[in-house]
Amino acid sequence: MEKKVNMNKLIIRYVLEFLVIVIGISLSFYFEKQNAIAYKEDLKNQSLKRILKNIEVDLNDYSFNIEAHNMAIKSADWLYEKSNNLSLYSKDSIGYHLGIATTINTIFVDNQEEYRALQNSGLIELIENDQIVIGLQNKYTIHSFLKKIEEYIMKSKDPLFNFLFDNTKLISREVNSLGLPYNRVFVGKKIPFNIIERINESITWHRFYLKQVLNRKQKDQLLIELIDSEIK
Repeated sequence: MEKKVNMNKLIIRYVLEFLVIVIGISLSFYFEKQNAIAYKEDLKNQSLKRILKNIEVDLNDYSFNIEAHNMAIKSADWLYEKSNNLSLYSKDSIGYHLGIATTINTIFVDNQEEYRALQNSGLIELIENDQIVIGLQNKYTIHSFLKKIEEYIMKSKDPLFNFLFDNTKLISREVNSLGLPYNRVFVGKKIPFNIIERINESITWHRFYLKQVLNRKQKDQLLIELIDSEIK
């Protein structure tokens, strides 16, 4: 009987020791897993913080681009509206507006490296708010679209540059608020119909671009709020 009791005690002891070992191993795996999750979460948040910095840079670029395209629209409008009576206006005014309408365009340069790293590493899957994931995807898709519009505007203005350099003279190297020279005088006799029509068409594209940038700026401001909430 005593041997049976001792055997039972021994079995209970081994079972308890086994359970302690199993629980210890389980806890070790659990904490290891939690540490790995916490580490990835930290990496995700660091990446989002860097993306926030990039968005802030983009917002500054948007403001510059908005000013530039508004300036181009204003001068192109001036030339188109007065195209039938340009002889009534000073050569300086014509040269100024022709220069602005022709030369002003933007080259949007964005930094997508951090976003691509977030995608490729799989850390983007840790973002809890789906609006952020969708918002970032849409943001960089629109960026590519903006660049295509800029390329089209620049290409469509090639004939305008030829006309500008043949019919205006830069009388000083002073620059405007965008950092571009503007002080030109018109030395030609008139602006032909095909040039006026090309200037008129450019207004449509500048306005289209402007609409996209204003919309993107508003969405980026919302995206900042969402990312701030995610990393707090």
